[in-house]
Amino acid sequence: MKKLLLLLFSLFFVNSPVVLADEFTYEEEKLRNFEVLGMSIGDNLLDFMPEVDILYGIEKYKSSNRYSHLKEPHKFLEITVPRQEDYLYNGAEVFIKNTIPRDYTIYGLRGYRYYIEDFDACIKRRNQIVEILTDFFPDAETGLKVAVEDNKSITDTFSIGYPTKNRIIDVYCSDFEKTNLTFVVRNKEFSDWVQDYK
Repeated sequence: MKKLLLLLFSLFFVNSPVVLADEFTYEEEKLRNFEVLGMSIGDNLLDFMPEVDILYGIEKYKSSNRYSHLKEPHKFLEITVPRQEDYLYNGAEVFIKNTIPRDYTIYGLRGYRYYIEDFDACIKRRNQIVEILTDFFPDAETGLKVAVEDNKSITDTFSIGYPTKNRIIDVYCSDFEKTNLTFVVRNKEFSDWVQDYK
């Protein structure tokens, strides 16, 4: 059971103790309380998708070259997860490590929901999520970024960890081609990778 369950930003609390795994820090174990389409950091993607679909997603990702600005652009692989009928997400991506043999452990998750021409509704939901995250991570270092272009993107960041803080959660609304709310959660290793620019 999870303490905190995010099913497209509809938030429910379930009371149960957090059991620490040897390979996770306390902060990373707290990240396992967050779900996107039922998946959490540290889960095995094979529990949610057949391997043939994962391999297809990996091949599709390889042609995108989306992370060429990073020092190690191929360290992680991004796989799109199909929308499931019993969830409210419009889409999600998961990140696994690029290893041979393949390791299907989830290091990062991104879920998003579209708000058709309703930026105010997106902001309202984002504010609710930020309030819950602030209570859940009282020692987190937080940040707020507003895009210069007509305030069309607003991002809240949460950085946790000891002795150094790592940016591990982002919640943002953007209003460019589509209005959407995005929730991103990642462990320390993935966080380090995605911020390690050339």
